[in-house]
Amino acid sequence: MVDWRKIGSSLNTRRNKRIALQASFWAVLLLLIISIAVTYVVPGQTQQSAYGDGWNDLGSFREELNNKGVETTALVSSPLLLSDLDHPEQTIFVISGVERDTISLPRFTGEDDLIQFSEGDGYTSSEIVAIREFVTRGGTLILMDDFGYSSNLASEFGLQFTNHRLYSDYSYDNDLGSDFVWVNTTSAFNFTSSQGAQTSVNPCVRDVDGDGVVDVLDEDSNDPEIGAQFVTIQDSGLCAHRFQGTDPTTNQPRWDWSQDYSILTNTPSAFEKTTSYNPAERRYVISKTTQDSWLDNNGDGNYSVGSFAAFGLAGDEQGPFPVYVRYCEAILCRGSETGRVHFISDGSVLINSLYDPEFASIYSGMVPENDNRKWILDIVAEALILNDNGTFPGENALVIFDESRHQQPTVFGDTYNLVYYLLIYFTNDWMAMLILFLFLFILLEAVLIRKEDPEDWRHVFRVVYYGFGDAERYKYYQRPEKIRQVLLTRVRNLNALTIEEFDAMPASELQGMIRDPVLVRFLFEERNYSPDELVGIVRRIKQWGESGGVAKVVD
Repeated sequence: MVDWRKIGSSLNTRRNKRIALQASFWAVLLLLIISIAVTYVVPGQTQQSAYGDGWNDLGSFREELNNKGVETTALVSSPLLLSDLDHPEQTIFVISGVERDTISLPRFTGEDDLIQFSEGDGYTSSEIVAIREFVTRGGTLILMDDFGYSSNLASEFGLQFTNHRLYSDYSYDNDLGSDFVWVNTTSAFNFTSSQGAQTSVNPCVRDVDGDGVVDVLDEDSNDPEIGAQFVTIQDSGLCAHRFQGTDPTTNQPRWDWSQDYSILTNTPSAFEKTTSYNPAERRYVISKTTQDSWLDNNGDGNYSVGSFAAFGLAGDEQGPFPVYVRYCEAILCRGSETGRVHFISDGSVLINSLYDPEFASIYSGMVPENDNRKWILDIVAEALILNDNGTFPGENALVIFDESRHQQPTVFGDTYNLVYYLLIYFTNDWMAMLILFLFLFILLEAVLIRKEDPEDWRHVFRVVYYGFGDAERYKYYQRPEKIRQVLLTRVRNLNALTIEEFDAMPASELQGMIRDPVLVRFLFEERNYSPDELVGIVRRIKQWGESGGVAKVVD
């Protein structure tokens, strides 16, 4: 028969309680880590990766940049790293289709609230600050999203997503279906109705003297009589998508001067009308949908006129709606090194199947020709062509793709991104680093302070302290040899003797120093002691020490 009382008594020991406490601590810590990882590491389909070759990836765009001599890289941890860039004015940060949220960790603001716990979706407030500072320092941000997690980032620049599906009755592609909506821009560089066309902001269409040669290739951009001797597609550099060959009669380059784009979108959304256009805050609407477009506010896929509040349904909203908005750090984006943000309410405009309709034979002839490629290459040229480097990117030109919000092909990849993100988070802020240090210090102490009974046990006060209480509490200290060691140490300390002097002292003199027959017998007699006897001896040692080595009767 199992003696449960005996088992319970054995488990109810100081050692087992300590082991249970440590096990509980590690279990709670592991549970916390797992709960965080589960919210971050979510298996799913990979898409819109700059390093993928699927129909919904961005590999074709990245490869073309590399072929043009532009360095590209990926950010897999956090946009917090943008603060470490040495040349943001020659850098483009591309966000395409934010697919998931991130871990909401506190932000140590240093402002009105020391610690900010509330976070929006998608990007943390610290990451938004880093992106905003990147633009302020001259960087170019390209944000392409629809209903996802970029709303809080757009809000930083005063722009709001509608977060509703956009349809068009007549402007969708007839062959591909209603998911593919055309967005036409008739004057992409006319930011305001009063300022006229701002073609001077883009080096690929800037021709000050009007001689038909872009200024970056013109031998004298102020003299219409002097153009370019001979131009090849290699000379065109980042503007090669605008170069149409050389006129055999005049030997002058032929150029695409158009200011319009026909952009093909895939299940787009739109921006709020009231927040899209504000010249005072340097936000300019570049492209709108047609009058026949509408937002599916109630999500039923059909155009519903009016509100049906009784049924919990909102009425749909008729267009036009802004779908492409520019933000400029300088008025009208003047200056080659001014910061810019390009907002487009569709995360799919640069996927392989739309960027390069012939990228795969199985899609050949299915996707119509569009200006998605011309649109993005114009943006790249505008951001990376400086005043003195012709049509070629600067020596520090860099395009960074944000892969931190994309699904990774393996759980290991997601886990790596998570660990990297936590590392960047705790090293980016001095207070967060301090908290991490304190946590690791406490954890280290919890790991190191595991040995309940060090062999080299000479501390008097710890032994005496734990000597008071019932026998169950003092069971651990039932070692007579150690109690003798404590007694001898106290005798030596009270008499101010060195170890050498104490060891050379005769037994009779030692007995004279103690002057307590019970303690003398305990010190010189070898026998077994019961727990109660040892508790009494330790108590007697304490009273003996408090009286300065003078024996007191306690029995």
